[in-house]
Amino acid sequence: MSARAEVVVITGASAGVGRATARKFARHGARIGLLARGTDGLEAARREVEDLRSKALVVPTDVANADQVESAAAQIEAEFGQIDIWINNAMTSVFSPIKQMTAAEFQRVTEVTYLGYVYGTLAALKRMLPRDRGVIVQVGSALAYRVFRCRPRIAQPSTPSRVFAIRFGANCSTTTAT
Repeated sequence: MSARAEVVVITGASAGVGRATARKFARHGARIGLLARGTDGLEAARREVEDLRSKALVVPTDVANADQVESAAAQIEAEFGQIDIWINNAMTSVFSPIKQMTAAEFQRVTEVTYLGYVYGTLAALKRMLPRDRGVIVQVGSALAYRVFRCRPRIAQPSTPSRVFAIRFGANCSTTTAT
């Protein structure tokens, strides 16, 4: 009997690190929920996942909207089953001198890059805590120096990382920073 394919959710999956992460998981046969706002990029990521003989579900989502994130999580579990890994990768930035940025630009960066991670983490925890199983990964340069492995141990990676992982449950294995 073969093991069930992992179900992975990736925010910011339409480009960059998120899209590359989707391809990596697809090579291992995962079923992947692809979340982002840009449908063209999401559809391209879906084709790449399917070209690698894996399954993908495109869910256009603004991670700055808690209801949309929760709805996306429910839709993915309805289609693929229990979420095993949730990767918060979506972010936005404004490249300009600070004195030229508007309050609305600061607000959007905060909503996507901070609250998007909060809403994704809450949606994942809502599903993972009752099962006492799952992995949540936070991708971001501001989170570069700590990895949490199984409750409550904290490990310091030997090299700086851009990945922060929360892993819990009875079947924890060593988590390495990337």
